[in-house]
Amino acid sequence: MQNADMNKTATRRLIVAGAWASIIFVAYATLTHIGFVYSIYFKLAPFLMRPEMKTYAHVEHVVVFAVVGALFGFAYPRRILLVCLFIFGSAGFLEILQTMTPDRHGQIVDALEKMAGGAVGIVLAWSVLHFGPRGRTT
Repeated sequence: MQNADMNKTATRRLIVAGAWASIIFVAYATLTHIGFVYSIYFKLAPFLMRPEMKTYAHVEHVVVFAVVGALFGFAYPRRILLVCLFIFGSAGFLEILQTMTPDRHGQIVDALEKMAGGAVGIVLAWSVLHFGPRGRTT
């Protein structure tokens, strides 16, 4: 029993670390020079059937924040309202900060896409935790 508790604690710590690492990476990618974003696009484009950069950016906003939202939802399952506030707030705050960089521009549409993706990730995490095999209540 003690070994199972240690594994559970280690897994939780890993998820928490992953959640914070993901938001740090997103902040870096959002605020760094635009060339960084283009380099990621050009590496992924062949695997994604070469979408237009604008299309790629819209999808990327939703998918990345869905992953971040899910990680935070799994990391802090008992604080789902706080997770929502953090994810939505960071999406908006990062867009505001992006307007202060010389080669980037924050847009409301981008913030809304990130918030929608974050909401999808949070709902997914919450659903797995509450309706998954171990979360079912009878």
